[in-house]
Amino acid sequence: MKILVFIKEVPDIRVPIAYDESAQKLRSEWNVPILNPADQSALYAALKIKQNVPGSHIILIHLGPVSGEHWIREGLALGCDEGVRVWDEGFDGIHAHGKALVFARMARILEFDLILTGARSLDTGNNQIGALLASHLRIPCAGSVIALEMGVEKRSVIALRRLAQGYQARIEAPLPLVVATEAREESPQDAPLPLLIDATEKAIPCFDCADLGIPRTLLQQEDGLLLYGPLRFPKARLKGAAAPDSFLPAFLRIRKLIEGTITSREGRIVSGKEDHVVEEFFQTLYKEGWLDHLRERER
Repeated sequence: MKILVFIKEVPDIRVPIAYDESAQKLRSEWNVPILNPADQSALYAALKIKQNVPGSHIILIHLGPVSGEHWIREGLALGCDEGVRVWDEGFDGIHAHGKALVFARMARILEFDLILTGARSLDTGNNQIGALLASHLRIPCAGSVIALEMGVEKRSVIALRRLAQGYQARIEAPLPLVVATEAREESPQDAPLPLLIDATEKAIPCFDCADLGIPRTLLQQEDGLLLYGPLRFPKARLKGAAAPDSFLPAFLRIRKLIEGTITSREGRIVSGKEDHVVEEFFQTLYKEGWLDHLRERER
């Protein structure tokens, strides 16, 4: 059985973040990198499956620059069979949708029976990679998994999922499958020194956009599915008010002027098919000025 494990390097949030007053930004070079805890749980789950299922083959995949290769080498020393790094200058600052596209293409190239990845990233809190990756590969995804074991016939996975309000669900899903694991408090596994030395000498291939066959324009499209403009409120629209009769008392003239500038709030209920309701809602936002920042971007 071939198992792919996707891992990520994140900053250690236990270390205070330094702020550069002159540059007005965080000192990212002072961050202490660690392996994402949820990804570490995925790695340990894969190693446990390998112990119970003879012939299992684990490939560790890291998306990041060459500085992250030591996480792959530690995984090789712990028992993983291969390590692969994915990086291109176009991957800097890539978001969840772009990562899912890259991971899916990598999974198709390497082939797999089971994919393990962390459910949540420590630095962004993102909980989308597993579902997006499964969507690209058109296979099921089990999310928020806290325990994992193989089924009786070794062609299915039995997972314990964490639900809301402290509930848990035990499910069984056939392979191929994507499993997104939650971070668990586990004692870190230390590899023997001789294995660590051997791992430092192993070659770790690196794949870029050309190797994956992904045009950068396609990557930008996937990464820009959700665009957020700056928060802006509609501009106030002035409404003309007729001058009150000059023969009226002063307080009545003031009341007339105020009444001319205040309009009561109106509302209406739209019913019908989904497409009709969505179109009406969009047109209302467009006419009221809530989408003016998109008009400026198009210009």
